[in-house]
Amino acid sequence: MATYGLEFSDIYGRVQDYANINNVVNSATKAKKAVNDALRLIATLRNWEILKREGAITPVASQQAYAITTYASNFDHIISVWYVSNGTRVPIDVVDDDTWNKFSDNNSDGNPAICRTTKADGTLKIQFSPRPSGAFISQYTNIPFDYVIKPTELSGDTDVPMIPDTSQQMAIVYLAVSDLLGKQGDEKGMATWELKATRLLNTAHRIDDKKQGRSPRFGRPLIPINSSSGLRIPDYK
Repeated sequence: MATYGLEFSDIYGRVQDYANINNVVNSATKAKKAVNDALRLIATLRNWEILKREGAITPVASQQAYAITTYASNFDHIISVWYVSNGTRVPIDVVDDDTWNKFSDNNSDGNPAICRTTKADGTLKIQFSPRPSGAFISQYTNIPFDYVIKPTELSGDTDVPMIPDTSQQMAIVYLAVSDLLGKQGDEKGMATWELKATRLLNTAHRIDDKKQGRSPRFGRPLIPINSSSGLRIPDYK
């Protein structure tokens, strides 16, 4: 039993109560699915501090692409890439596909300047341009990177969600209730519970900013799960 925070059974039990579906067939299953839908959505809203990890790639001369799963478990997306020269962190810019297509040099070796993640061949990889040269790998034995993991979905009754902070876990409940009410056609109820979730998540973002040692900043707006309430939802602060 968790010493602090809500367990999965607490969360989906509240969802059943608040969405008034206790008498619905398979209500627990429906509530559990809505809870994990809400958890996945919350995970996309920012780079949560507790989900951040660091990995390191071992470069090989003239090799451009490296399978990310070899160096990072439960990988979701990359944040930053660099190497350390004389104690100074030298960034390797993470670029999108359009920038990569314009500026990548796939035939030259040197010190990597840009990189991208791609799954074009079916395997999630990170590519560097220029490719690491022999001189580069003799001087730099690894290329570190920061990334975000996927949160562990809830399955056992005693599971505790990784995000948000324990004091804002009711946001998962509120989002799940909003989802279920929307599926029942209750647009007013859906909007009301969504707004409750937004208020809690605004607080969760401020707390997470403090953990990361920065001032609160705007993030992505909250989008209702599988539907739209028509309400104007403010950006997270």
